[in-house]
Amino acid sequence: MADDERDEQPEQPEQPEQPEQPEQPEQPATSRDDAEVTTAPEPPEPSAATGESDQQTVAAQADAAQADAAHTDAEQVDAQQTDAEPAGGAPAPAEADSSEGGASAATPSRKVSALRVIGLTASALALVGAAAGIVVLGDRADGAPTAALDVPVVAVPPGTITQVCAGPPELTTGEGMSVDPDVDPSDVVPETVLDVLSLPRDDSAAGEATFSPLDGDEVGLERAGAVRRLEVTDPPGPGVLRARPAGTTSALVAGATLTRTDAGDLRGLVATPCLAPATTSWLVGGATELGQSSALVLTNSGQTPATVDATLWTSLGLADAPRLRGVTVAPGERTTILLEGVASADPVLALRVEAAGGEVTASIQDLRLDGLVAAGIDTVTPGAAPALRTVVPGVVLDGAAPGAVATSAVRLVNPGDETATASVLLLGEDGAVQVPGADAVVLDPGAVLDLSLDGIEGGVYAVEIDSDVPVTGAVVLARTGTAGDLDPDTAPVDRAWTAASELLTSAVLPLPGLGSLAGPATVTLTNPGEDDVDVELTPVGGDAGDVVEVTVPARSTTATDIAEGVAVVMSADAGVAAAVVLTAESADGELITVLPASPDPHTARSVRVDVR
Repeated sequence: MADDERDEQPEQPEQPEQPEQPEQPEQPATSRDDAEVTTAPEPPEPSAATGESDQQTVAAQADAAQADAAHTDAEQVDAQQTDAEPAGGAPAPAEADSSEGGASAATPSRKVSALRVIGLTASALALVGAAAGIVVLGDRADGAPTAALDVPVVAVPPGTITQVCAGPPELTTGEGMSVDPDVDPSDVVPETVLDVLSLPRDDSAAGEATFSPLDGDEVGLERAGAVRRLEVTDPPGPGVLRARPAGTTSALVAGATLTRTDAGDLRGLVATPCLAPATTSWLVGGATELGQSSALVLTNSGQTPATVDATLWTSLGLADAPRLRGVTVAPGERTTILLEGVASADPVLALRVEAAGGEVTASIQDLRLDGLVAAGIDTVTPGAAPALRTVVPGVVLDGAAPGAVATSAVRLVNPGDETATASVLLLGEDGAVQVPGADAVVLDPGAVLDLSLDGIEGGVYAVEIDSDVPVTGAVVLARTGTAGDLDPDTAPVDRAWTAASELLTSAVLPLPGLGSLAGPATVTLTNPGEDDVDVELTPVGGDAGDVVEVTVPARSTTATDIAEGVAVVMSADAGVAAAVVLTAESADGELITVLPASPDPHTARSVRVDVR
């Protein structure tokens, strides 16, 4: 019977004391690591249950320190056993156990037992690592760090991709709409297009996909050349896009909803990407001052109820919001919470939405009125989690004169318990541009504030936020129109939110309603790094044209106009922040909205495990 099997046997009756064995000569250590193994703290012994139970028990107790010790000790024990074995496979001489006063060759080895526990811990952590990247930092017993092991990205087996697509925006302030009597009634009726796509890859055709309203039947996406596509005009509400794997990779799918309204309370251009359900979402945007409504929309496309807890930060810091805790979202249902009923009369909001029992999609519909005149509508979608550096793409400024009715602004939130000092830069087509007064912005714990971009020269930018503690942010763009007869002193405004973005090397940029509801699209690419990045933009659908090759200079942003097509597939040799800006001209001014890049679902499902 092997030594590791004896570890699991019940305790044997005490044996008669054996005659004292002659003292064995001290064995020289074959390496420094050999000596370290014998003095390392002994890991807890596993239970006598099955191997699966052992893994669950160890995984439940393992924290980052145990993972560090496990990684280092496994290497050290392995090296000690290899070095100690004489040539020819002969058994190594017995080594005295200083802690127990010596042991016979038949006594189970504590090092082997430790190795078994280490193996169980590593196995349990590997299971967790399949769902998220793990960084394991290993230290030697003498405190010196071990060498880093370069572990590549691990591709998770492909599965069904699920995304939730929004319906048209809805009034939250009553049944009617305040409208100029001289305006054509048809102008106040929203026009909406919901466009979902499954795209081919270099090595596979477009994956099969279906779309279904939350309360309706599935409809398959139809082939249009190499693409599978479904366009829904004026959908009654949200729906769910599902796509099966395309060969050995996840399907390349994306979609978005675009709504245009030329007059009335809902005047504006609103684009919302189809979102993948998540357990945590960061939403930076919205307000609840007089005339402003922010509706938190939670959708559960899964098969089990999800319990949602939302944490709210306002201009006064962390808010006590019991109505946002323990919110149950039933399977296949949508729940809307008006934030003005939670934190009234507040000019700045930011939320973290966490789901348990299932995943949900979360967004905020931000609607504003200035008396009887529309003051902007858009959807706040999830952005990047707080970090020391974040980038907000798609910031197209119109160069409004100082003191304009509405100005664009950067919103910052510090959700932590420490004071943050942040700097805000614009990365434009000619490099970095300073934002006046934003080189050292102090953010108290829980603070949310807006920094005006008033007076910045018009152009295409991204916002870069650097901080000494993790923060996140977003940008709201504003376009001021021409006042009408309803209120000659008040001009209408449209607004667009763009959130902090992850840096991507592969993504899809949907172009819903391009050519019908919106004019030419502007794809913005931002490179916050120190080296130039080469990017390929491949238009998809119609007479979309050839591949566009773009070099994005270091610390800069580029803009590429796309006139036709249903989407653009982006491929870059290093991470960039990407977005597409859509505009339209109404009778009283420009309408604007920003769509973030949709990450390649296959890349998004892959995880990186760094072992150091």
